[in-house]
Amino acid sequence: MLFKTIKIMPKVIGCLILLSPADISVKAEERYSLFDTSYVSKSDNSKGYNDIVFFKDRFITVGKDGRIDCIYRSGERIPVNNSSIYKLNCAFSCGEILITAGDHGTILYSSDGKSFYRTESGTDKSINGITYKNGLIIAGADNGTILTSKNGISWNIVPAKIKGNIVSLTANNSFFIGISDAGEIIKSFDGIIWEIQDYNKEYTGYNKYSKFKKILAAQNSIIIIGTHYDGSPSILFSSLGHVWAERESIYQNNQGLISCLTTKPNGITYNPDRDEFILACDNGELFILPTCTKCNKYIKLSEDNLNAVIYADNYLLIVGDDFSVFIQKQ
Repeated sequence: MLFKTIKIMPKVIGCLILLSPADISVKAEERYSLFDTSYVSKSDNSKGYNDIVFFKDRFITVGKDGRIDCIYRSGERIPVNNSSIYKLNCAFSCGEILITAGDHGTILYSSDGKSFYRTESGTDKSINGITYKNGLIIAGADNGTILTSKNGISWNIVPAKIKGNIVSLTANNSFFIGISDAGEIIKSFDGIIWEIQDYNKEYTGYNKYSKFKKILAAQNSIIIIGTHYDGSPSILFSSLGHVWAERESIYQNNQGLISCLTTKPNGITYNPDRDEFILACDNGELFILPTCTKCNKYIKLSEDNLNAVIYADNYLLIVGDDFSVFIQKQ
């Protein structure tokens, strides 16, 4: 089977950015080895994209200064106008609803992915994560703030005794689950009453201290990524969200030697076709976690930090600093 890598080369025509694709055929065993390492934009030296979501057959990326871009599978990229000047941290879609959120309590709502409208969140705290289950949308923000909505437009604040900043949320068929940067794992069946687990306190003497970054529920697993106290990557797995086991970030390098991932992981996605998690990390590094630890795979894409990754509709899209974009058809 042949795999096609889409090479991204920017051409600016007015406000339209066209990304022209060039095809590269590779063997199946090399499916992750070839990504183009050119950048979509090098216009500034600050942070770029922070998150990605798949909505109505296209990818929506969000980032610095309220930037929202639409990226099509063909390689075409179109900037989306919106009124926000604040950094957008997360994006979420479900059916006809598309939501992006970020600093200063910013929540933007769209039904078509082209026009975004600001809604009143009721908070000025920075919003870092959004998820959905059974008709209820949950957003997590700084200072342990939890917001709920049934339509993405009207929001309510839920009282919760969470100490840290909520940095990420996810959900499966049974419950909502999230994390804070204080090492808390929060869990709720209804989005209103939240159980709080102090991971670092509970696992003192067993696992290293961890500062959490992202959480994702997929298939029968829940994964948390972050960093240990010494800066090394922390990767935790659980089936029910109560007991957590640490996964070693080892891999075999090009010389056949056993190495260990040393950079901070920032984003996670899951490829159900291959039953593997994919981590986007600092310094342009990608880390693949299949079911077998011995089969972990490391890929170097660039020097820029990779901040978010998504697998959708047989495409793998990765975004990072300086608005860099890497896309590959699987």
